[in-house]
Amino acid sequence: MEEYIIYYWPLAGRAEYLRIILEEKGVKYKQINDRDQIVSKVLQNGIGGFPVLFPPVLCKGDFHLGQAPVASRFLAKEFDLLPEAEEDQWLAENVHTTIHDFVAEGRLAFHGIHPTGPYLEQKEGTQRYIDNFVDNRIHRWLKYFEAVLKRNNGGQGFLFGNKLTYVDLALATSLRACEASYGPAYQAADYCPLIKAHRARIEARPNIAAYFKSDRFIPFSDNSMM
Repeated sequence: MEEYIIYYWPLAGRAEYLRIILEEKGVKYKQINDRDQIVSKVLQNGIGGFPVLFPPVLCKGDFHLGQAPVASRFLAKEFDLLPEAEEDQWLAENVHTTIHDFVAEGRLAFHGIHPTGPYLEQKEGTQRYIDNFVDNRIHRWLKYFEAVLKRNNGGQGFLFGNKLTYVDLALATSLRACEASYGPAYQAADYCPLIKAHRARIEARPNIAAYFKSDRFIPFSDNSMM
């Protein structure tokens, strides 16, 4: 098997959605988080081949993909993490895209003044956007994911059918990111017990639990859902 390589900054961020799949499946991979290499290989397209725009970039031999949601689905197909039924595959991708929309909105609240600027340089000005996300938005996302999970076996198993999929991994990862950045709001969200229990089941899986204890694991920051 050709080695998988992930180019990403030295933080959890969007690359975590790729790592968690590879870790669950016990697949070895290499991480390149040296800033100079990311600039030369990714931002300046020194990687060659099909152009990429931003990290994370997933490589397998000469093939590479940007965009974490797309690369996640590629890995899902590689490692039998798609739902069985074709209709469920499309529904799963619908939920998967929504998960990444949730993360993007949660991140943007911490960068309400300057979307690409550091949080600490706009901390006071962006607080109103953080408060708005907590007061008016976070519950809409979490209740949606709760409803999706509940429709399958009463929310006691997986999101689709009776098998683990990449969307289960992505949802658990996004909830971990949410708690890191919006801890009090997440912990007070008593309206979504099913997805919290689902997250706990995913995180208790042997390979994932071992990953959290390894030196490969990087916790999410507390100011970006990244």
